[in-house]
Amino acid sequence: MEYSVLSMLRSIRVYFGLCFALCLTVVVGGNPIPEPNEIPAYLLDRDYRPEIEAVRVDERPKIDGHLDEEVWKTAPVAGPILQYRPSPGVHMYQQTQFRVAYDDNFLYFAIWCWDEEPDKIVARFMRRDDSVSDDDAITISLDTFNDKRNGYWFRFNPNGLRQDAIITNNVNINIQWDGIWEVKTRITEYGWNAELALPLTTFSFDPASSVWGLNIARSIKRKEQRGIWSSPRRSIRSYYVSESGKLKGLSGLKQGLGLEFNPYILGTHSEDKDLDTSDFDFEWGGDFRYRISPKMSATLSYNTDFAAAETDARQVNLTRFSLFFPEKRRFFLEDAGVFNFGGLAGRIRRRTRTSPAILPYFSRRIGLSRSGEMVPLVGAAKLSGRVGDYNIGVINALVDSTDELGNQNAFVGRVSKQIWDQSSIGVLATHGDPNSDYNNLLFGTDLQYLTTNFMGQYRLELNAFAMATDSDDPDFDSGLAPTVGGSLILPADEFDIEAAIMHVDDDFNPALGFSPRRGVRRYFTSLTYKPYIEFVDWLRQMGYIYEGEYVTDLSNNLQSQKHEITPFLMRYENGAQSSISLERSSDVPTADFEIADGLVIPVDDYDWTRGQISFATADQRMLSYEHEFSFGDFYDGTRVENTWEITFLPSKHLTTKLNYSKQVVELPQGDFDVKLASLTALINFTPDLSWSNLIQYDNVSGTMGANSRFIWEYRPGAKLFLVLNQSYFDEATGFVLRQMDTTLKLSSIFRF
Repeated sequence: MEYSVLSMLRSIRVYFGLCFALCLTVVVGGNPIPEPNEIPAYLLDRDYRPEIEAVRVDERPKIDGHLDEEVWKTAPVAGPILQYRPSPGVHMYQQTQFRVAYDDNFLYFAIWCWDEEPDKIVARFMRRDDSVSDDDAITISLDTFNDKRNGYWFRFNPNGLRQDAIITNNVNINIQWDGIWEVKTRITEYGWNAELALPLTTFSFDPASSVWGLNIARSIKRKEQRGIWSSPRRSIRSYYVSESGKLKGLSGLKQGLGLEFNPYILGTHSEDKDLDTSDFDFEWGGDFRYRISPKMSATLSYNTDFAAAETDARQVNLTRFSLFFPEKRRFFLEDAGVFNFGGLAGRIRRRTRTSPAILPYFSRRIGLSRSGEMVPLVGAAKLSGRVGDYNIGVINALVDSTDELGNQNAFVGRVSKQIWDQSSIGVLATHGDPNSDYNNLLFGTDLQYLTTNFMGQYRLELNAFAMATDSDDPDFDSGLAPTVGGSLILPADEFDIEAAIMHVDDDFNPALGFSPRRGVRRYFTSLTYKPYIEFVDWLRQMGYIYEGEYVTDLSNNLQSQKHEITPFLMRYENGAQSSISLERSSDVPTADFEIADGLVIPVDDYDWTRGQISFATADQRMLSYEHEFSFGDFYDGTRVENTWEITFLPSKHLTTKLNYSKQVVELPQGDFDVKLASLTALINFTPDLSWSNLIQYDNVSGTMGANSRFIWEYRPGAKLFLVLNQSYFDEATGFVLRQMDTTLKLSSIFRF
């Protein structure tokens, strides 16, 4: 059947009426934005940075969340924390205060989160590294070198859930990093308290400096309020260390010898029902890290293990381009920000929810085959950090041999120099191809201009890059193959502007990178306007969005284009959201390609129009629901897609989530449907002891996978993993077990 624009608009009108009726039901009783209170003028000065004096203690406070030690009664108190969303510079709904202490080996925080309605505190999650964006939370950012570029980021909720990250140049925040630290929290009749102990061996810092950058932010979820200690502006982010206040009075801090040893042992039992085999493997290995200087460290890894990495979310490809799966392995994720190049791993990829346009270096290429199978690493070495104004990152890895290939070496090197206030210029080089015997070399240079003072208050990021590859692979034998491009990013809360342009040569082949399209010129634009609505109590923001991508070949002939307009986006006062989008797309494949089993899209010029409607209830509730419905043309046929997500959180100890999507595609060549389903069940015994279970199914592969992970951090930095993976094949008689792996792993971090 065919969808005309008129019929699509009629469908939108009917569906919108239903959604709007449901929205009114959901948002009744929302909380209005509070009236501004009187704030001292100096606190709102753009250049003002608050300060707090840390107090040295002789006796370590007991980290229990009670805050009854003498130091927490006498140390200088800091505050207030003012809103930066939705009403910048206004007092938050509830007050927040904090104090800081330290000794030779630890930095301590005591935080009072006052709340007149403690029974309404939102605290639903508990497992370490779960997102707490849907909970009440506190965030601490530390600029340990006071360079206004780099730092560490810690976030926790009233249940003691911990998140942490490394901040690189105010742009990248690597949340995969795991530091060693303690936090204990308590919900009281006056709100909730938190007490932290941060070991100094967790940081790189200059022992001779007495001043660090510090910022503390608070989220009150039921009011959808966010506040921050320093620079309360809507355009701010908690990881913008350039906007931090000052932590003063530090002296006599000790880093120890700068040695870190992270050994592991594991045993794996594998069964293959098809081959009727059963094997048991025992392995050991680990990482050894030495802090050469306060800013530079070297890491050696032997028999690098990735057994505890999380399972990838399943994807089904309905395009003619490669899918992207993110890196999840600890060795490559630590200090990953040093290797970012040209702004290509930044917001443009995250916002479009698609594969990145290109990445010159993608660590997942090391240790994984083209089909996604793990290939063991014999060993790897990494040098990362800063020397003066230079950021340096070097990785060399030896990939184990396979039946098709012998040992392969992979090398990546990155050097960038800090210039001006927050900007940098650098070079990147990679060498090697883990999946072939051909030589492959990439070399590139980039410039990033960054400021958080554009027009006196906004952040502006400009990127420019040029790179080229050279390979003796006969499929890419034209010599140097260049790629050049640049981007502009102007993010704020009420508006967001992004633009990018790129030229990719026909023979550009980054063997250690990701390049789904070659021989193209790509133009990307995204414009967002999200004004706050203060005259309607139940409505927080409206949104109007345009996002467009236009791709040609090197002769400027159209290859594909996509233009998406969102004329209706509403964010309600209680956190619920709804939106309507219209999409106009074109595709001009230069060769036939298979879109489904036996169904081929022939060479032709295709244009289609689609609509999308979405709705999400307030996510702080026990039961939340998201629904996305898209419909319209697709190549020379039609495609209808429904996606549901239901989350049930009866307590902080149990989280369940059901995801299901179904796409029905009708083409002249034939019809098919694509079904993806997943069920997640997470049991949290304590913030350090959890049992997660994930079941995934898709009807394209006809397989169901089950992943069960028991993780116990029995002391800070020491973990026990028990991982069970099972694969079932969908046969006419039901699901039949094909393969099962059980892994027990013990790892621990020792620092000296």
